[in-house]
Amino acid sequence: VGNQWVAYLKPTPAGGNYTITVTCTTGCTDGGNEIRISDVTFGDVWYCGGQSNMALPLIHTISRNISLAAIQGGKYSNIRIHQMHGNMNPNTPWMTVLNATEQNLFFTFSSTCYYFGESLTDFMGAAAPPIGLIHTAWGGSTAEQWTSNKTSSQCKNVTQNAGSQEWFDQRIVPFANMTVKGFVWYQGENDMGELFGNSERSTGYACEVPSMIAEWRELFSQEPGTTDPNAPFGLVTLASSGGEGHPDMGAMYVAQMGSFGDLPNPAMPNTFLAHAYDIADPWGNGTCYKNKCCPPNDVGTKCHGCAGYCNSTAGTNFYMGGIHPRDKKPLGIRLAQACYGSVYGGDVAVRGPVISGCRVEGDKLTITFNSTLLGKDQVAVTDYQRHNNASSLQVLTNSSLFCMQTKDGCKNGTTNCRDNGDGKQVIIDGDSESLTTW
Repeated sequence: VGNQWVAYLKPTPAGGNYTITVTCTTGCTDGGNEIRISDVTFGDVWYCGGQSNMALPLIHTISRNISLAAIQGGKYSNIRIHQMHGNMNPNTPWMTVLNATEQNLFFTFSSTCYYFGESLTDFMGAAAPPIGLIHTAWGGSTAEQWTSNKTSSQCKNVTQNAGSQEWFDQRIVPFANMTVKGFVWYQGENDMGELFGNSERSTGYACEVPSMIAEWRELFSQEPGTTDPNAPFGLVTLASSGGEGHPDMGAMYVAQMGSFGDLPNPAMPNTFLAHAYDIADPWGNGTCYKNKCCPPNDVGTKCHGCAGYCNSTAGTNFYMGGIHPRDKKPLGIRLAQACYGSVYGGDVAVRGPVISGCRVEGDKLTITFNSTLLGKDQVAVTDYQRHNNASSLQVLTNSSLFCMQTKDGCKNGTTNCRDNGDGKQVIIDGDSESLTTW
């Protein structure tokens, strides 16, 4: 079609070092009739998309030199990478990770995508196949840009603009002729100001993500015998620093999982999950970053307590501050573990504990976990050691103050609720976000 053609290779066992020769027999141009592609291997290809926390280059991560040393020592020779030029990463043609280190391209590659492939190799050990990692993320992008307008328009209360469908056309469609094992997605910060919605009501972000997954799968599997029509799809929930100034991060987590609060689910089958809410940057102090508190700048009283922050940035600098946590290796491990257990049949836990209910009796709070989803795991309860970055669990004891997503926050003792859980915008007489409410 249009002087272009496609040749599909038959399924081939993983491995090998092949040379593919394409010969033109009639109507040849460009001064030649033969093209060779060398050093070809067969294995599992994973497509990585999303926005800046997917795109974050390895140079801005704490564990990068450990990976570099391992690669130079002969490990991870099964991993090959390919990167499409974006606003945070350069173009990288297919190459082994060792070749990438030799060409000074390794540290420019997506950290989340690479640590996923590295950790997946660790889990599989000697049985690990060649792994190909395609990275196309674009910092600051929205879900609408990664979905066709036709598909996103099926979700009500979704904002479409001139940039909608842009990355679907430029960063999804060109790869659809490839056969991939699955997809990995890390995005949502730039949709925090939009309606989270509900997949069952076909509204907002909670509708967009399942619709996007279905569209990608359909596109990549158009040719029978290539990508599985139900190819696995991995997803990362936002880090606690990813709110972009907006509240209701908990409701966004639910929306990222199609309103079910866990993966897989009926709206998002054959999916796996890695939580990042507890992997904020250990030195993600916005005050220190904003005030440029590290030498040689003036480190006056406004920079009190920033010594540890400055020491950490001396070894690994931030990219635009704590919104991009530098500790991406634990996230890659979580993604790989969930993938290894759910996709490759590994005997590992594939999800964390999922709360199924709670009740308050006097001064006693009882929390119940879904025992079926726990599988072989057990919940360990330890003494709570409070510190500045501690996570917390809050229980709403007055159901009349429940608000799934606020519109303008809480002012003068009232809450402008964008979604009361039934998809309705209401004014609540009371502060639904006050600590005394929970």
